[in-house]
Amino acid sequence: MGKICGCLCVLLCAGCVQAANLASEISADTQLRAMADELARSKALQLNQLEKPYFVQYASQDSDELSIAGALGGLTSVTHMHVRRPLVEVRVGDYAFDNTNSIYSGSARLGLFPIDDDYQAMRVDLWLSTDALYKAAIEQITRKRTALRDIADPDKTPDFAPAKPVQMILPVPGLITDDEKWEQTVRAVSGRFTLHPDITSSNVSLLILRSAYRLVNTEGTVARIPEDFTQFAIRASAVAADGSRVRNYLAFTELEADQLPAQQQLITAAEEVAKETERLAKAPVGEEYSGPVLFEQQAAAQLMAQVLADAVRLERKPVAPLGSNNPGLHIMESVWASRLGSKVTPDWMTIIDDPTQQSFQGVPLAGFYKLDDEGVLAQRVTLVERGTLKSFLLSREPVRNFNASNGHGRLPGSYGAEQAVIGNLFVQADHAVPESQLKQMLLEKVKAAGLKYGVRITRLDFPSTASVEELQSIARQLQRQGLTRTLTPPLVAYRVYPDGHEELVRGLRFKEFSAKDLRDVEAASDHPYVLNYMNNGSSFNMAGFGSDFAPSSVICPSLLFDNVDLQPAEDQLSKPPIVPPPSLITQP
Repeated sequence: MGKICGCLCVLLCAGCVQAANLASEISADTQLRAMADELARSKALQLNQLEKPYFVQYASQDSDELSIAGALGGLTSVTHMHVRRPLVEVRVGDYAFDNTNSIYSGSARLGLFPIDDDYQAMRVDLWLSTDALYKAAIEQITRKRTALRDIADPDKTPDFAPAKPVQMILPVPGLITDDEKWEQTVRAVSGRFTLHPDITSSNVSLLILRSAYRLVNTEGTVARIPEDFTQFAIRASAVAADGSRVRNYLAFTELEADQLPAQQQLITAAEEVAKETERLAKAPVGEEYSGPVLFEQQAAAQLMAQVLADAVRLERKPVAPLGSNNPGLHIMESVWASRLGSKVTPDWMTIIDDPTQQSFQGVPLAGFYKLDDEGVLAQRVTLVERGTLKSFLLSREPVRNFNASNGHGRLPGSYGAEQAVIGNLFVQADHAVPESQLKQMLLEKVKAAGLKYGVRITRLDFPSTASVEELQSIARQLQRQGLTRTLTPPLVAYRVYPDGHEELVRGLRFKEFSAKDLRDVEAASDHPYVLNYMNNGSSFNMAGFGSDFAPSSVICPSLLFDNVDLQPAEDQLSKPPIVPPPSLITQP
């Protein structure tokens, strides 16, 4: 008995020390202290004897952001700003039924926090935001109940999933201080395009984000975690003789700025992009094609990032009055929504999302994180096991029979929910073949089918750099053919002839393509490629679109498909420049 009591005392003492350390950390952090103190007061909110909040959460994104853009050796923009974006969430009702998940539910992002650690100003901001959101929540749940009265068989899925409290206070990064170094790098890399007058447009951009995410809620979670991100992007475009425009894009995405390639390596990459763009402008236009396609390395990872973006998560339709035509009621459901327990890929393929992995074969993974934006610990999830669909990525919004988060709520969603997105997605093959054999397997399929050539794709336009006009053109082309889902177009594709020689082609687009087509994968290589990218939650994943994104990684080998349908683009041609470009090289 004495031994048991002794152990109990040790545990109690350890708990007291942990609580004291947590209180000390909160007290030393002005934002956390303001959030924790105002959270204690928010529990007393009540309007005219109506429901009190059952859940309140305060979060803030404290970001130091450096954005630099340049072209032809000069800087076109430099922005360095320090911002603190608060997020306030107020729920009334209970976990089973609350004010969210209806067309009346709205966003909770309000204003900005002061950056000078003004405790009182932060308290006032949180107070006013909480008051406004509580009043809105009362109205939302009332209107939601009214809408449900006319629905004979309403969805009984709970509105919110409880989560185990987490206390995680980690060191956060300092501010960015090496602006001049990065400005010089952008000048040097963008200046490489002065040697290529046939490139009609080029741009180099750098984004460095050093951020701290803070969160406190009424469940007892208190967190402060670093969320750094860096991307260096190179773009180029040229006009072909027939007036069509070709473009090229290459991005280096890392969590830390010091993980980027050295300046000379970036200059070499810009040179390669320029030469490749010039070759594309001179390449023949692709034609209608249906047959085997080899997606090599980067292209394979880009393909999987696209088709699995919405296939591995479930969308929930919001509550709405009968007859409502709200856009939220017309969501495009996952193609795997009804396939749980069924075969969705070949038996030899397994797909796992594991955001707890920091690197793969020495390559840092951008999708690494410890805690998601809802305060849930990152978790390893087996999505597909030997071809069979086992699970989905989940946030704290219950969907169908899934009533608990698996730590993937990382982007603002719709109607008061958080969106589940990819962390580190691993595509694994049980019977991988050497990389060098895949091209030979492609040629064997071409010969067996009696085709003139096969297609090898090395890079897709992902994240997409397409213009609004091009996206509209793709949509029109699909609509005319009665199709709904597709991939972003290839940036670099080759015709591979039976004798082994290759020919670069341009202007191709995919017809219908989705996660359903993964059943047609014939083989995978034994050499996985790591794709780090900015994930804004959409399948096309527009580059630079919107302020909300989550760093993600896809680790995938080259993939050989038995049959893929491609077609030429139907773009309206532009006219080439009337006169040649001015010399960009300074004469002695």
